[in-house]
Amino acid sequence: MTISRIQFVTVPVADQAKAREFYVEKLGFEVVVDRGGPGGRFVMVAPKGAQTGLVLVDYAISGVTLTGPLHFQLDTTDLDADVAALREHGVEVAEPQVMPWGRATSFTDLDGNGVGLLEPSAFGNRPG
Repeated sequence: MTISRIQFVTVPVADQAKAREFYVEKLGFEVVVDRGGPGGRFVMVAPKGAQTGLVLVDYAISGVTLTGPLHFQLDTTDLDADVAALREHGVEVAEPQVMPWGRATSFTDLDGNGVGLLEPSAFGNRPG
């Protein structure tokens, strides 16, 4: 196998523009791509410097209607600062919990998709 990374995860949303605003304004993501496509706009957002993005989709792809919610996890180096910033932006964030793999919390986006936020412990760090 020559697979080297996950390019993107498709996230079903009800309103692409509102979802884009949520991820950019509240989570600080960058817009990687925003252009018209055969089924609608192709909008990809990602944390600055990330190799994997989230494609925000509010239309059927190849005849398949995407449904949610789904769950994905983000890493952070300062969970407390990120929780404070999210709350300042009006995002309801659960109280952080200590786990063997690090400190973690979660919240949902506008469409009920679950977002985990993890500050990994030495056990939870990924190689490389």
